[in-house]
Amino acid sequence: MNITRTIKKILVLRNDRLGDLILSLPAIAALKDSYPQAYLAVLIQDYTRDILWNNPAIDEIIIDQGQNIFELAHQIRKKNFDMAVVLYPNWRNGWLCWLSKIPYRIGTGYKPVGILFNKKVYIHRTKVVHHEIDYCLKLAEEAGARLTDGNVASKRDIILQARNEDRLYAQSLLNKYDLFPASPLIGIHPGSGGSALNWSKESYARLIDGLSKRYETSVVLSGSAQEHDLIEQIIAKTHTKPINLAGQTNLGQLMALFSFYHLFIGPSTGPMHLAAGLGVPVIALFPPLLSQSPDKWGPSGKGHVILKPEGITCYLRRCKKEGCVKYNCMDRITTEEVLDRIAVSCIGKEPEETVSVGNLIV
Repeated sequence: MNITRTIKKILVLRNDRLGDLILSLPAIAALKDSYPQAYLAVLIQDYTRDILWNNPAIDEIIIDQGQNIFELAHQIRKKNFDMAVVLYPNWRNGWLCWLSKIPYRIGTGYKPVGILFNKKVYIHRTKVVHHEIDYCLKLAEEAGARLTDGNVASKRDIILQARNEDRLYAQSLLNKYDLFPASPLIGIHPGSGGSALNWSKESYARLIDGLSKRYETSVVLSGSAQEHDLIEQIIAKTHTKPINLAGQTNLGQLMALFSFYHLFIGPSTGPMHLAAGLGVPVIALFPPLLSQSPDKWGPSGKGHVILKPEGITCYLRRCKKEGCVKYNCMDRITTEEVLDRIAVSCIGKEPEETVSVGNLIV
């Protein structure tokens, strides 16, 4: 099926997690570039809203509050969208588009939900052949987005902006602890929200002390209110006592806080993508699971360092945790390895690379 008529209203569906939405922004921008006169709306979760502040590609934000699917479909149907691009292909989104009677429904052809799409892209996300940015761009291209000379790399940039009032709030937090201006200011976001394997508390504590001893840096730890106790447990194991700002920022304020960092260190989570999108150099700690590979989920842009355990071949979608005899594999990434990469990251000498440590096969 070819889209032959003029597209006037587009709905993009990305109502999953923070990092996923961030990595979808190039595809959304490509759609707007190719349909500049079209009205473009996005369906997202409420907590990710601040990511889209002042985004020139987006005309409307629709919040999926988990309400009854028929109620949400009725709301969407009244807006008369004529094309839907489903970047998060689950059954809820497939039925939403079908029940909303959107004529052109673009999505993956390999998942069972593909029966509800009438324009399909046959890509295997689970095979980790491409980065998530490129998967989304392929869907946008099928929807009519024109990528320069067919080169998806030309449209991969992510640019995030923090509100001025959020930057003022973040600056006031740093001033409160005499951290502004501080050079360099290193942010660590040790929580993963359970979405990825993570370093141990002891490793984070050793890193914090090493940063103070080797580089005389100021260190800020961030996280959600639910992660406050985790961070306090990490701080209790340190000698330098960094600042715990967990629970003191909403998402917009967290973006603003990150914008003051000279370097971000953390696991493979949404906040890592947040920092990268703000142009902050990142040292990212990645697990050995194929489903969480940096080939698909690595930070966007240049100047980042990715660290992961070496030689692990683990094809499980999720770690078996304590059921695996190599459950502590993340601690094969040593604090010395991270500390050795700090100077390179702060001055931005090298492009993004993957560094493997240890020698472990599962």
